[in-house]
Amino acid sequence: MKLPIFAFIFLFASYSIIAQEKDSVELKHKTLFKKITSHGGTWVGENPKYDASKPDDFKVFVLKIKLSDPLKIEADILGVNTKNDTIPFWQFSEFYAPDKKKNIFYQRSMDGLYYAYGEPTMTETERYCEMAFYYSGGEYLKHKDTHILLDENTMKSISYDYDPKSQTWINESILIWKLKK
Repeated sequence: MKLPIFAFIFLFASYSIIAQEKDSVELKHKTLFKKITSHGGTWVGENPKYDASKPDDFKVFVLKIKLSDPLKIEADILGVNTKNDTIPFWQFSEFYAPDKKKNIFYQRSMDGLYYAYGEPTMTETERYCEMAFYYSGGEYLKHKDTHILLDENTMKSISYDYDPKSQTWINESILIWKLKK
């Protein structure tokens, strides 16, 4: 009689641990998605590599993120050039699939000719993603981004491109985003 009770307690405890793990993974996504979409979800970052002599160079980037579901965000990425024209150039969707226990990221150019795909991982304050950008003609570029929520109003992005020739990550760029309220 003691063995069946022990087995029941073991199964119940195992189920509880698995349920808590599932809930904590979903909670991380819900928490970060909610934080980055709060107050309208519009983030602005000055381009640290801005070159005023180039009329089409972006001096400012704008990231408009909306929470379409507790586990899904959608966003537009825009640039403000030297002439103060606001130009939309990328859109992305990101969602957490609880049954697969993975986050899916899909980004596409506004003209639909280029896209990127990745499977980010995240905590409640940080998102990391390796992805592939696909271009016309079948070319692609491996890329990785890290986004760190420094506080409720500041986010840091660090981006790298992969050089297949040297087999190293290069072209680090850092962008500090401020939440526009």
